[in-house]
Amino acid sequence: MSGGFRVGASSSVPASVRKTIQNIKEIAGNHSDDEIYAMLKECSMDPNETAQKLLFQERGVGLILGRNYWDV
Repeated sequence: MSGGFRVGASSSVPASVRKTIQNIKEIAGNHSDDEIYAMLKECSMDPNETAQKLLFQERGVGLILGRNYWDV
């Protein structure tokens, strides 16, 4: 497939950022590739800021559901 996309991969995520997304997924977990890529774009492709924002999103959801993931 042309255009820098991998065959079989989500068509909205360029192959050039797949490794970065996988690294962020190891840290932040439970987010789709598309969600991580959207946050990367929002954070000017800064993986550190992206991971931090995704972690804070998870923490907020955990607190809303009455669970605190940080006390594990």
